[in-house]
Amino acid sequence: MTNDLYTAVVTSSPGSARSDDGALDLDVSEPTSLDGAGRGTNPEQLMAAALGSCLMESLRIAASTTGGSTEGARVETRVTLAKGDPGYTARYALSVTLPDAGTDASAVLEQALALCPFTKTLDASALDVQLA
Repeated sequence: MTNDLYTAVVTSSPGSARSDDGALDLDVSEPTSLDGAGRGTNPEQLMAAALGSCLMESLRIAASTTGGSTEGARVETRVTLAKGDPGYTARYALSVTLPDAGTDASAVLEQALALCPFTKTLDASALDVQLA
């Protein structure tokens, strides 16, 4: 049994995405390289931001259990869209810099990956996470 902690509500319509609390209000379109309008952000950037920030929060929690911190930490996230059959597929590459882990950075990263709900829901074959 789960105990729900929080539900984000975002409504997407052609050209925009808005959260119910008003904190997120974005113009959304495909990049010009995909024949889109290129105005505002795009779904791949939103996914990269969500995935990277979720892992960063999980790193903060994991590092705190080892006496470390996320001071100077970074997660660079790349989301690559590819043609699939049918439709599209995506690959996710995360490069993690964790200079003040307080212990073995790879152990902190492993714990963070076990905590992060977003990385846990992705197909492992499409996810590449490396320490920088």
